[in-house]
Amino acid sequence: MLKIIGVGLAFGLGYMTAYNDLFTYVLQENMVLHAFFGLAGCFLFIFVPLERLAEKESIQHPISPMRTSAREHLQRRGSF
Repeated sequence: MLKIIGVGLAFGLGYMTAYNDLFTYVLQENMVLHAFFGLAGCFLFIFVPLERLAEKESIQHPISPMRTSAREHLQRRGSF
């Protein structure tokens, strides 16, 4: 379901961009172009390696299925 929503959203944003001629505006405005490349650089050099590091850590230290829930803790103490 999320893929269908994503495709619909991408189509809608692409249509609005083409209809309003935003791509040529972005190419004409120097500041907007610099901001776009700055955000793309942040994404490529910060967020992508951070996501890979988080994935590696989650594989090395998985959440064990033997943990007790808060409800179980309360039942053991007699508070629940």
